[in-house]
Amino acid sequence: MAPLKSNSEKSNAFHITPPPLYREIAMLLVIVSAQAMVQALLAQGIFITSIIREEFHTSVADATWGPAAYGLTSGTFMLPAGRIGDMYGHRVCLVAALIIIALSSLMAGLSVYAHSFVFYAVCRGLQGVGSAAIVPCALALLGSTYREGPRKNLVFSLYAFGSPAGWVLGCVFSALFAQLAWWPWMFWTTTIVCMVLAAATALVVPQTRHSSGLQDDSQRPKFHPINTLAGVSGLVLFCFAWVRAPATGWQDAECIATLCVGVALCVAFVFLERMVDHPLLPVRELSWEGGSALLVTGLAWSSFGITVFYVVTFLVELQGESLLLAAAKQVPVLPLGLAASLLNTFLMARGFNGAEILTLATVWFVVDSILLATIPLYQLYWKQLFWFFVVAPFAMDLSFPAATLLLSQSVPPERQGIGASLVGTVVYYSQALGLGIAGTVEAYTAQPNTLRGFRVSLYTSIGLSGASLVAAAMTLVAILIRRKEAAKEDTSADIGDEKAIRND
Repeated sequence: MAPLKSNSEKSNAFHITPPPLYREIAMLLVIVSAQAMVQALLAQGIFITSIIREEFHTSVADATWGPAAYGLTSGTFMLPAGRIGDMYGHRVCLVAALIIIALSSLMAGLSVYAHSFVFYAVCRGLQGVGSAAIVPCALALLGSTYREGPRKNLVFSLYAFGSPAGWVLGCVFSALFAQLAWWPWMFWTTTIVCMVLAAATALVVPQTRHSSGLQDDSQRPKFHPINTLAGVSGLVLFCFAWVRAPATGWQDAECIATLCVGVALCVAFVFLERMVDHPLLPVRELSWEGGSALLVTGLAWSSFGITVFYVVTFLVELQGESLLLAAAKQVPVLPLGLAASLLNTFLMARGFNGAEILTLATVWFVVDSILLATIPLYQLYWKQLFWFFVVAPFAMDLSFPAATLLLSQSVPPERQGIGASLVGTVVYYSQALGLGIAGTVEAYTAQPNTLRGFRVSLYTSIGLSGASLVAAAMTLVAILIRRKEAAKEDTSADIGDEKAIRND
C-alpha cells in the first residue's frame, strides 16, 4: 500500500499528469539553466564594461548603457511577454526567447566589426527582450505544473538558485574569454548554449494545460497593442531619462522631455487598462499583500542593481584586479546561493509565510549595501568583501521566490504568466532604474570611477534597501494585525454558534 500512497501524494503535487522522475529532473534542469542564462547575460554586460569602453572609445557614463540597456528591456518587456505566453503557450514562448537571445548574442559579438557602441547597446537591448520572455514563461510553467505545497516551494527555491549560479558563471566565463581569448567569443558561445537550451526545452518541457491555448475564446486573454505600446514606451522613456542623466545632466532638455513623456505614457497606460476586459496589468486581481510585495521587491532590487555593478567597479577599476581574479572572488556566491535556496524551502516548511521571508531578505539587502559602502580601498579580502558575497545570495534567493509565491497566489492558474512577469518586471526594471539613480548621485557629487563616487553610489543603495526594509516591516505588521483580528472574529463566531446550540 505504501507505493500507492506515494503515487497519490505525487499526483496531488501536480496540476498535470505526474511525469517520470527523470523527465521532471530534466525539465527542472532546463528551466533553471534558462534562468541562469538571464543572470549570466547581466554579468556579461557588467564585467566587461571597462573593455567595452576602451574598444568603442566611449565615456564612463555612456558605457553604463551596456548593462543598463539589458536591464531596461528585460524589465519593460516582461508584462507583454507574459501575456503572449498566456495566449500562445509558455513552452513555445520560452523556445522563441532562447532563439532571440542566441541571435542577438551573435550580433553583439559581431559589433566589434561595426565599431559602433550604439550597435552593441542595441544588441544588448535585444538580449534583454529575450530574457524578458524567459522569466515569466519559465515561472508560469512551474506555477502551472505544481500545486501549492512543499514540492512547489522546493522547485521555486531551486529556480531562484539559477540567479546566483548564472551570475557566477557569467562572471567567470566573461573573464576567461576577455582576458585569455577575445571578448566577442563570450557572446558567440552564448549563442551556442542558447540554441542547445532551445532544443532541450522543446523536448523535455511539458505543455501545461493552462498554456496550451485551448481555452474558450471568451476566456482567452487578449493582447491590446495600444495599451502595450503605451506601457512599454512609458517605462523605457522614464528609465532612459535616469540612465542618460549622468552623462548629460538633468538640465538637458533631452532628459526632461523623455521623463515627462514617459510619465504621461505610464498614466495613459493605467487609464487604458481600466477600459479593457483583459488588462495587461491585473491590478484588480492582486491582493494588497501582492502589491506591497512588488513595492518591497522594487526598492530592494534597485539597491541590488547598484551593488552588483559597483562591486565590479571596485575590484577592477579601483583595486586594479584582473578580471579573472575579480571573478574568482565571487565564486562563494555559487554554493551559498544553493544554501540560501534550501533555506527558503526550510523556512516555508516550518510555517514561515512569504511576507516574513521577504522581510528577512530585506535585512540582508541592507547589510549587503552597508558592507560594500564601508569597505576600505585596500583591505584583506576575507575581512569584509568575502562577507559581502556571503550575504548577497541570501538577499536574492529569499526575496525572489517569496515575492513570486505571493504573486502566484494572487492570480488564477491560467494567469500565471502575468503574475510571474509582474515580479520579473519589478526585479529587472528596478535594477536598471537603480543604476540610473546611483549614476545621477555620483555625477552630481563626485567624479566617476573614484573612491568618493563609489561611496556616494553605495550610500544611495543603503537608502533604497533601508526603505525596502521599512516597507516590508510595515506590511508584515499589518498582516499580523489582520490575522489577529480575523482569529478574534472566528473565535467570537464559534462562541455564538455554541450559545445558539445550547439555547436550542
